[in-house]
Amino acid sequence: MATIVDVTILGNRYKLKSSDNEAGQLEELAAQLDARMQETASHLKRVNPLNVSILTALQLAEELAKSHGEARSAYAKLQKQYNDELARLGRQHADELAKCRKELAEAGRQQEAELARCRKDMSDLEKRHAEEMAACRTAQEIEGRKHADELARLAAGQKDAMSQMNRQHDTLVNELRQKHSQEIAKVQQELSRMQQEHGRELSEMQQEHHQELSKLQQEHSQELSKLQQEQSQELSRMQQEQSRRYEALQAEHASLKKDYDELMELLEEA
Repeated sequence: MATIVDVTILGNRYKLKSSDNEAGQLEELAAQLDARMQETASHLKRVNPLNVSILTALQLAEELAKSHGEARSAYAKLQKQYNDELARLGRQHADELAKCRKELAEAGRQQEAELARCRKDMSDLEKRHAEEMAACRTAQEIEGRKHADELARLAAGQKDAMSQMNRQHDTLVNELRQKHSQEIAKVQQELSRMQQEHGRELSEMQQEHHQELSKLQQEHSQELSKLQQEQSQELSRMQQEQSRRYEALQAEHASLKKDYDELMELLEEA
């Protein structure tokens, strides 16, 4: 419902239409305008309502332009803070990712070094086994040559002595063969045991490495998710704060524009 409001501006009374819920606000605005125009008139030698109105309107326009400039500056500052924070979070995320990659590469190098050590141990064991086999063959050849010389020296002797020597030679050869076979079996068992042990150690190391790698990847994923969530919350909070400030500035601008429009209507009516 429209209400008639009596206001006094620069000594002149005006009747203005307003809704019931805005009557008090209109009276307050009229009082503020009257105070501004009274202040402007106090600086003039000759009080001309038109001149006072124009000067007051210019002052209000200047203040409105200044408010717009401050609003734009505040918005630019908020935008710069938002961009700086976004860049900082991006750098932090890149550093964390590079660190995780470096740790994974270091773990891979350690695994490769351990595998190389195991291969070297296997190679050394095979080399020692080959040397022991060669020594056994050499000893067997030397022993065979000795027996051959002994047989050649006793060839001119009696047949019974030769037969006995042959039996003794055969017995010694069999013993040497059995001993050699036992030694080879022991060496092969030891080699098999060491291969199984190295296989188990290698399997355990690979399993531990995979578990550690999976743990690092999981921790990195959780940290990355946490960083992204914090970044999203911070961006949302900054956008909400920016939106509230912008809405406040728009409301203030609308209020000043409304005051200015009402002032121009009053001037036109005057």
